[in-house]
Amino acid sequence: MAVKIVWSDEANEGLDEIIEYLENNWTDREIKNFFIRLEYCLEKIAEAPHRQKDSLRKSGTKEYQHSPKTTIFYSCDNNVVNILRVWMNVKNPDDL
Repeated sequence: MAVKIVWSDEANEGLDEIIEYLENNWTDREIKNFFIRLEYCLEKIAEAPHRQKDSLRKSGTKEYQHSPKTTIFYSCDNNVVNILRVWMNVKNPDDL
């Protein structure tokens, strides 16, 4: 059963930061592939939010590795998945 996905302000800000980085450093094709992969990850999270691993970096959350450079942190309850952060893995994990 799929659930509703709600984005936090922090998740939107993190995604905006990633988009800015992509636009400055990647090709249009790579950016398109990033968003295709993001859509796929969100579908997988929505299908089975409890299946993903518990985060060791941000307690009380789950995480889904979008790519080697990006991780999605989220929490879930009932029929809602709250996307808490979209994180560039090169950043300091203490800032999570």
